[in-house]
Amino acid sequence: MANDVMTHIAGFYQATHAQVLALVGGLEDGQLVWRPNPTTPSIAFHVWHLTRWADYLQEMIGDGGSQLWESEGLAAAWGLEPANLGFAQTGLGLGADASDALVLPKKETLLGYAREAFALADQAVAAIDDEQFHRRVRDLHQVEGEETEVGEAVLNWLKHDNRHLGMIECMLGVQGRRGTATR
Repeated sequence: MANDVMTHIAGFYQATHAQVLALVGGLEDGQLVWRPNPTTPSIAFHVWHLTRWADYLQEMIGDGGSQLWESEGLAAAWGLEPANLGFAQTGLGLGADASDALVLPKKETLLGYAREAFALADQAVAAIDDEQFHRRVRDLHQVEGEETEVGEAVLNWLKHDNRHLGMIECMLGVQGRRGTATR
């Protein structure tokens, strides 16, 4: 039972990704990119942003692999300018105008990336046991060269992901669709 706590945390992390994919899987491209006003990011933006952070996390805590985003050259393949994608090309720090100008690929391409990156992140998180929870890793999101504990990073990502899941749920409700994700 040494990894009991981490097993539960990994389960919640994986469930969030599954909920995101289940919520957006039945949407059409127009529903993914719809915005009620210029200051509200689309569901597609939230999915891309969550996916970028999952890809970032799996690289940070994993066994030395790289991000799919980088290894597959997705910014270039999707016609995106890396300098316009915020911190670490994750969308962090983008204002309303920049997120509005971001043209993401069609649903199947976006969700294909999400499924792959979520699977890699879920696998990396599931491989952590309670002992490794306290392993220190370099977190590029922190001050240059600063480290964080793996467990703290996973918990921060879990909190972050659920905030965006709630935003997706809200956007679905505003569109007149069922906007609640349940386990």
